[in-house]
Amino acid sequence: MKTIVITLQVPDGVNVSVGQSQASSKPFVAREDPPVPNGYCPIHEVPWKLIPAGVSRSKVDDQGNPKRFNAFYVCSEQGCNEKPPKVNENIDSLPF
Repeated sequence: MKTIVITLQVPDGVNVSVGQSQASSKPFVAREDPPVPNGYCPIHEVPWKLIPAGVSRSKVDDQGNPKRFNAFYVCSEQGCNEKPPKVNENIDSLPF
């Protein structure tokens, strides 16, 4: 293992931390299941499937623990990456 010396000049009032990103320091906030979206997958024309809240099999936090996630909807067809529009998105107001 090598030791590297790094010198940083940081303005007063700026916090510097090593080894932990700001995103990972936020606590997990469990939310209720999202409401059932209207419509179907535009590619497969099948209803949306609820993925229940759980623990990731592939992603870990900075302590090495599996990351938790809230429930979300996806296409029912395996391998499809389509997701329904967010509930607060009004499709009619989109610019295209």
